[in-house]
Amino acid sequence: MMSVLRAFIIVGGGTKTRRSAAGRSSTHPENLGFATNSLQLVPALRNLQKARISWRLTAMLHSLDLFTLQMASILASTAFGLVFAGLWRGRLDDKNLLYWSASSLLYAADLIAFMAVDLLPLPVGCCLYGLLTVSNILGLSGLRLIERRKPFALWMLGLVAITMTAYAAPVFAQAYWPTIPSSCIPISRAVGLIISMTVVGTACIRSGRRCASRGGAIAGIATLGYIPGYLVSIAAELGWPMGNDWLALIPMISDQLLLGLLNLGLLAIPIERAQARLREMALRDPLTGCWNRAGYENLSSRKSDNDGMIVAIDIDHFKQINDHWGHAAGDDALVALARAARTLAEPLGGDVARMGGDEFLILLPNRSELDARGFANQLRKALAKTPASEPWTISLGLARFNAGEADYAAAARRADASLYQAKHQGRDRVAA
Repeated sequence: MMSVLRAFIIVGGGTKTRRSAAGRSSTHPENLGFATNSLQLVPALRNLQKARISWRLTAMLHSLDLFTLQMASILASTAFGLVFAGLWRGRLDDKNLLYWSASSLLYAADLIAFMAVDLLPLPVGCCLYGLLTVSNILGLSGLRLIERRKPFALWMLGLVAITMTAYAAPVFAQAYWPTIPSSCIPISRAVGLIISMTVVGTACIRSGRRCASRGGAIAGIATLGYIPGYLVSIAAELGWPMGNDWLALIPMISDQLLLGLLNLGLLAIPIERAQARLREMALRDPLTGCWNRAGYENLSSRKSDNDGMIVAIDIDHFKQINDHWGHAAGDDALVALARAARTLAEPLGGDVARMGGDEFLILLPNRSELDARGFANQLRKALAKTPASEPWTISLGLARFNAGEADYAAAARRADASLYQAKHQGRDRVAA
């Protein structure tokens, strides 16, 4: 092939010289024949290029050694463990960071133990395989803490037991039945790790969805990403001769990508939570904890295509409360109203927004006027029992929002009109 390539270059140069010397045009029969031969060489050159790429990839694959890959994973996992530990030192309340640090450092220690001994005694190897599953479980436990759940569950012990059993069982089986092929031992151990990765990865994805965390979902997907590597290694044990210990080598190759992806997903979770807290602070009223006007506008823009009720609320003679008893008493009245309204509205699937001053809006999707009147009367009764320096009352206006309305603006204006109707009728009442 190289001789063909050199001939192509030499002949091409000679023809160019002859054409210049003789002044022949590109349509000359001799030149047309050369062009045809050149076009025929193009597929050969492409095949040569593909062969060179394939040879380089094969050479690179065969030059990989397990020790280098393991050292790279150990260093990366240790670095991530130290990062998580450093973050936890600055935020001791975020114990999920401590669990993630322990997960990374345990994984690094486990790899070191595997490298330190060539032939592991069965009990030691069994424990080390169990610790691989424990390192995965610790990552999941951190996600469970974010969900305000217990970090550990009983089924996790079963998962560790499955991994350890998959490590030891084929050895005992081969002792009793020597005819069992030796390839069953690494295959069984790979299956144990596949089960562990599948359960933990799926649990991480579900946890990420429950706490609205993309980082948690990424960590789960990265955990599941180890499974194809184990499946390829099983195929190698079943007869794909490659000259390397593929049961260890292929997962370690994938580990170079997936380990970083998994830990970066976990590192993204604190950032996501901080951003969520900032969004919450921007949309919440700091005094009452209700949605503020911006939060209400956000709810209004995401209005679903359904019917419901809006309740507008105003504290009667609120200015007199502030002037007579002080602004602290006015704040107490606002907090008491907001707390009682949220207690009654949330079981109905409703939201409470403070629009400014002593004005509140209650959104009750999929509720009838009868439901809204029941809510209003219960709220008035609850506030009547609230201890205060001076008794105070509220007026309420009801209005319906319709499925065809794009937002709550028109319904809010109708509820506000009903509220003023209640005030004109003498306050401390409900109007619709």
